Amino acid sequence: MTLTAPEPPEPSAAVEPAEPDTGTDSAWRLLLRNRASVAGLVIIAVVVICAVFGPLIAPYGANEIDVPNALQAPSWSHLFGTDDLGRDVFSRVVLAASVSLRVAVIAVAISLTVGVVLGMVAGFAGGVLDTALMRIVDVVFSFPVLLLALAIVAVLGPGVTSAMIAIGVVYIPIFARVARADTLRVRQTQYVQSARTMGVSTSRILFDHVLPNISGPVIVQTSISLAFAILSEAALSFLGLGVQPPDPSWGRMLFDAQGFITTAWWMGVFPGLAILFTVFAFNLIGDGVRDVLDPRQRTLLRNRGYERKSVTVATATPKPARAIADDSVLDVEGLVVGVGPREIVHGISFTVARGETLGIVGESGSGKSLSVLSATGLFDAPSAYVRGSSLLGDTEIVGATPSKLRALHGTRVGFVFQDPSSSLNPLLTVEQQLTEGPRRHLGLNRVEARDRALQLLRDVNLPDPEARLRAYPHQLSGGQRQRVMIAIALACDPDLLIADEATTALDVTTQAQIIDLVADLQRKRGMAVVWISHDLGVIGRIADRVMVMREGWIVESRDVTALFDEPQDAYTKKLLDSRPLLSRVTDRDTAASLTKTVETPVLQANGLGVEYVVRGQTGRSVVRAIDGVDLQVARGRTLGIVGESGSGKSTVAGVVTGLITSGQGAKVTGSVTVTIDGREVEAVGVRGADEALLRRRIAMVFQDPTASLDPRMTVASSIAEPLRAHGLLSGRGEMHSRAEQLLADVSLDSSFLGRYPHEMSGGQRQRVCIARALASEPEILILDESTASLDVSVQAGVLELLRGLQREKGLTFLFIAHDLAVVEQISDTVAVMQNGRVVETGPAAQILHDPETDYTRILLAAIPPEVPQRA
Repeated sequence: MTLTAPEPPEPSAAVEPAEPDTGTDSAWRLLLRNRASVAGLVIIAVVVICAVFGPLIAPYGANEIDVPNALQAPSWSHLFGTDDLGRDVFSRVVLAASVSLRVAVIAVAISLTVGVVLGMVAGFAGGVLDTALMRIVDVVFSFPVLLLALAIVAVLGPGVTSAMIAIGVVYIPIFARVARADTLRVRQTQYVQSARTMGVSTSRILFDHVLPNISGPVIVQTSISLAFAILSEAALSFLGLGVQPPDPSWGRMLFDAQGFITTAWWMGVFPGLAILFTVFAFNLIGDGVRDVLDPRQRTLLRNRGYERKSVTVATATPKPARAIADDSVLDVEGLVVGVGPREIVHGISFTVARGETLGIVGESGSGKSLSVLSATGLFDAPSAYVRGSSLLGDTEIVGATPSKLRALHGTRVGFVFQDPSSSLNPLLTVEQQLTEGPRRHLGLNRVEARDRALQLLRDVNLPDPEARLRAYPHQLSGGQRQRVMIAIALACDPDLLIADEATTALDVTTQAQIIDLVADLQRKRGMAVVWISHDLGVIGRIADRVMVMREGWIVESRDVTALFDEPQDAYTKKLLDSRPLLSRVTDRDTAASLTKTVETPVLQANGLGVEYVVRGQTGRSVVRAIDGVDLQVARGRTLGIVGESGSGKSTVAGVVTGLITSGQGAKVTGSVTVTIDGREVEAVGVRGADEALLRRRIAMVFQDPTASLDPRMTVASSIAEPLRAHGLLSGRGEMHSRAEQLLADVSLDSSFLGRYPHEMSGGQRQRVCIARALASEPEILILDESTASLDVSVQAGVLELLRGLQREKGLTFLFIAHDLAVVEQISDTVAVMQNGRVVETGPAAQILHDPETDYTRILLAAIPPEVPQRA
């Protein structure tokens, strides 16, 4: 295999990303760029003008009767004709806008306010309250809309006010259902969990986090409801129960026109068109507003309309001809990828031969995944462009039709992505997902496809494959789900397997198993593999050659052994030097560490246990997440907690931070004592003032910085949240100054205050999360896999930052991770957990260099070696 790349441009020629635009007028400008929304705004503006200035616009009064001129067709004197009493239809349509619009807006305001509040409260609270509120909503929802409205009007009496109340009531269940459904999703997000650990009140969480993040469906439903409210008012007025004569309304005009459909069509057509255009306009505006209120959608909208020009720097001398392997599976040449005004990948070239593994490494944003997805036809984004050539065998991918790409994906190319939980369909069994490809692409019948699926599960060494075929993704562990993903990718015998960060979310032992599995399958099937990762240790275990990418350029591409032994580029050397390795950490002073363990602990867990009642096919059973856990950590020190996924590490953090409490099928036993401000506080079951104190003095940084930051909050708002929750500062100026200071503590400047999470890199987002955690001046900082998803160089920077903050502020760390090399770099003592129990604990140097248990030795053996060692 041969890889070539153009020379990177001079720094002055690099393409700088546009500065984030967070001005309040930005959303308005983007809305005006949407032609459909503008059309809707124009129509609604006309309706509002008619509603407000109707008496000035209408040439006649609404009830000016002129019998001699009755039923006149449209003319210059009567633009929309006249009705059966000689009244001007145009004037009545204009004057009726006020009544119809007022009824619709007020009615929807009633249903929106009541319904959304009910839905949010029910969805967030859950349990009995959710059941009770939803049953009431269901009872109201079970009545036909028009029948219920008629019943309400019958009780209140006909009239405009009755119509508004009736329409408002009948649409409450719809808003409640929409709000509840999305609240159930939002309440499980990490940014809501993070707000809970900071002590933010439920009401603040509902209105600061839940409401903004369910606003998309609510806005769409509002536009739909406004439209239907106008129709409902028209229906009630048509039946004589809404607007009463002589007041005009569009619905009442339709009622008056029913006897003249054939002789005076204009009496019904023009009020009908008024309803039609108003309803249509509300829907157009709703779609536009939904998009511009979402910061991520605003970024995509800004990219629209830019001319798709490549900004790659052209070289004066032509590129030399590439030597292409005879059995090349993937041949990429001059690949350019961009989105909107920004070019991200700058004309790279590479090939992959049959039976070969190409490792692609680089930091987040280097273009590794984007390059491979574009080369295989999977990249599709608004205002995106792909140029160059990518041959899969003899088939050109760039510019291929969707039908051709569908034929290639799954048959010639298989994909294994980072998170199997989001890649697998939660509503389909393993068998359904495994047989889908073979039945469609290979023409197998159901029995043949099932036999093939069973064999694939055996090939990926999944235990009890017969039972696993009937399982759903949530019934499998993370490693088992990834094995299923590999089986799906191999279902149609592809020539090329793409593994995009396929082991990043896994613990070290599972990671090692997956690497060995892919290497074994590759040898048996002779397929080519492209393995994308930011971890050079993983690449050293799987790759034959390595391609290092930075900012969309290939900076180095060599044989894996040569690259590890003698890296040519400074960036490659930086990546190699940033790897966490046990051999690079000097032995700690074991005696000093042992002395520290007898100090009075600031946090101590005794006999801590958490069990859940699970209802299954065989009845109720009890699952013990942790059992009899004893831990302690002294002030200003770091306790590292390690173990495989499911060992109970995060459950311990959940109890300490109050995310896991007794109730709703869970039971917490034992005690967690925290010493704060000179007194001991029991964390299990804490309430009242002690709970507020714990939420302030114990802060948590989660694994995924993208998920733990609210996508609709700026950095300034996120950092200010714990300050507001605990009343530490008041006034915008004080909070802004404090936020600037906290950003400086994590080595970020004040320009980040106005940015949204999607406008920052992973390392920057994690620094913001740390700054937010420090805002309440905590004494204990819990870091739950907080560096697992970061690039090795960024991870090294974050670890150094944490060590510096601990020295300066005297912080106590609970550092939870599955990477023992990372744990040793920051921990004084280490606790090893397996199956919910602590199997070994002691000084870091002792546990990680002279372990007592076989389990710890297995964890240590799974760490990728410093020298490349092909699986």
